[in-house]
Amino acid sequence: MKNLFADIIVANTNVDRPFTYLIPMNLRDKVTPGCPVLIEFGKLTKKGYIIDIKEESDVDISKLKYIKDIENGELSTDENLLRLAIWIKHRYGVTFDKAISTVMPVKSNVEEKTTNEIFLNQDIGEDILKELTKKRKVAWVRLLKELKKTESLPQSYVNKELKVNSATIKRMAEEGYIKVGNKQRKSNPLLPILKSLGVEDFNEIQATNEYILNEEQKLAVDIFKKDFDSGNKNTYLLHGITGSGKTLVFINMIKYVISKGLQAIVLIPEISLTYQTVLRMAEHFKDRVAIINSKLSKNERFYQFDRIKNGDADVIIGPRSAIFAPVKRLGLIVIDEEHDSAYKNENVPTFNVRDVAGKLANIAGASLLLASATPTPETYNRAVTGEIKLLELKERAKNTSLPKVSIVDMRDELKMGNRSIFSNKLKTLIEDRLRKHEQVMLFMNRRGYSSFVSCRSCGEAIKCKHCDVTMTLHNNNKLVCHYCGYSIDLPKVCPSCGSRYIANFGTGTQKLEAMTREVFPSAKVLRMDTDSVSKKNSANDMIRDFARGDADILIGTQMIVKGHDFDNVTLVGIMAADTSLYVSNYNSAQRTFELLTQAAGRAGRAKSGEAVIQTYKPENYAIVAAAAQDYKKYFENEIAYRKLGGYPPVCHMLTVMFSSIREEELNKCATAIVNTLKSDNIFKNSVIIGPTDPSVVKVKDYYRKLVYIKNANYDILLDIQKKIEEGLGSYRNVGAVYDFN
Repeated sequence: MKNLFADIIVANTNVDRPFTYLIPMNLRDKVTPGCPVLIEFGKLTKKGYIIDIKEESDVDISKLKYIKDIENGELSTDENLLRLAIWIKHRYGVTFDKAISTVMPVKSNVEEKTTNEIFLNQDIGEDILKELTKKRKVAWVRLLKELKKTESLPQSYVNKELKVNSATIKRMAEEGYIKVGNKQRKSNPLLPILKSLGVEDFNEIQATNEYILNEEQKLAVDIFKKDFDSGNKNTYLLHGITGSGKTLVFINMIKYVISKGLQAIVLIPEISLTYQTVLRMAEHFKDRVAIINSKLSKNERFYQFDRIKNGDADVIIGPRSAIFAPVKRLGLIVIDEEHDSAYKNENVPTFNVRDVAGKLANIAGASLLLASATPTPETYNRAVTGEIKLLELKERAKNTSLPKVSIVDMRDELKMGNRSIFSNKLKTLIEDRLRKHEQVMLFMNRRGYSSFVSCRSCGEAIKCKHCDVTMTLHNNNKLVCHYCGYSIDLPKVCPSCGSRYIANFGTGTQKLEAMTREVFPSAKVLRMDTDSVSKKNSANDMIRDFARGDADILIGTQMIVKGHDFDNVTLVGIMAADTSLYVSNYNSAQRTFELLTQAAGRAGRAKSGEAVIQTYKPENYAIVAAAAQDYKKYFENEIAYRKLGGYPPVCHMLTVMFSSIREEELNKCATAIVNTLKSDNIFKNSVIIGPTDPSVVKVKDYYRKLVYIKNANYDILLDIQKKIEEGLGSYRNVGAVYDFN
């Protein structure tokens, strides 16, 4: 019989190339591309991943070793995910090992949990229960009645919940009513969500009449169905105003995909959305829903991936990492709130999940739906130019009007002597809602590492004179531009108006909570941010509590404004709208418009509502457009700004982060590569900025340098990336990470 060869990437090594191994006879029917295996590498046994299986090899067979075994306890990466990993390796300039470990569903062995279980040992009829009742064996009857409803019960549950002690259990077993044994118990993270509602079984959840499609929604679904049936697996933008029922649209698309025997992945930007999203999905898909998120235990995560791999789940819900679920029959990927920055992976590889999902959909032959009330300019530009299909929802689903939005100029409040974080208007409206027993949401988006300096008199933030972005305040009282490296000392007066009211901007959510309790002492207040929801299921619990009216005011960061639907919220206060407007990034206006629109959209979902935007810059186009809920007006201004500055989507941009443990070699390498690029005629139309220092120069003993490269032709940037890779070959201790757009 012919030899069979496998190309294998060795895990946890610095060698970034595949090695060829022979496949032994006993493993030929078991190994596939993506399979984790054990191999002899040097004198050590290492784990590796098969990336290709072939019948011929150029390597001398006498020098080849056999695969030792298949690595147990891990789920194999299927071929689609393996192809995606190879794409990630080349697209983002990471090693094969890093790319494969990124898409691997479970990265460590998981021991199955076993529990002491109690089983019925005979048929228990009413006559037996009556006889035991006569003998006053109440605990016996209680346990037997519960066991008749299910296959078995954990002994811990019987002891604690049913109040049946171990001596009684032993006596019942001796008399043959029950038997005690062990059972492997899978941990399903969906159950706590159901139990928090008092629901024990998925089948108890029923869809309501609210989920009948209106004409706009039906048209969007029909377009999708027609394309799907004709074999056109398109990319769509579902653009609808807040409250227009985008979720119901993609639920019906998912139903159609499932009716064709396929599965769907639904990506959400925050773990805090899991609670409401799972409930909506469970109404329609019952226990065919799986969830993936970072709060799951290893056992829960393994169980969910195992269900997905075995085809026991049709709908997979989760944040960014859920895109790597081992779905065998992928028909549709939905990215809800597609604009959200949480879809960007800040660690290596620095991918945006929209790009990864697009590639996976292409590999798997699936459709991709991007849903948002405030899509990124890049996505909306693709839609208006016809690159992807645009589906629009222009009316609210429940026939409610958009909230009335007011802009309060906090400069005027200061002139009137009001130094409180609450404007007079917002304070009056909160008092009104508390009297009416309606709920309020206060949004404060404070990011600790993106401090900016602005003037409370004129509202201007200090910007770089070379780049149209705000400068970032560092601990040494220096203002630094993170695009060109230009820096100045923190001025004592405003450069625009000369006012002394100039300072580092920002009040955090904790301070806002304290102020709210002080100003409104009778109100029940909840705070939802990264600090307050660090415990498992705490985000879900807080959303549940607020939804059922256990608090009057919910304070939070952006996690409270994404996709949540609270019928009794009639007022939203947006505190310090400038916080996101003045981060040192070209898309700061985009982030501001998104957050303000999403926040305001939480008000008046079931009855008329109102929103108040507090700002020191009320004339900014992003704030004006958000108050009017006018996306197209915002887009016109934003795309003009992008054209002026040469930013995406008008121009493509590649960010290269060079790093090395040796600072001198890093500087030499980065400078040499930039000079090579600038002298190459092929790249003469590219704008190359740098090398410059990033905001944090040294991380974990590694020095870093940044280079920004712009070009209207994306393929040119890919060629530049390859050129940089070639240049790095001369520097053993320097690496690079690439971030496109």
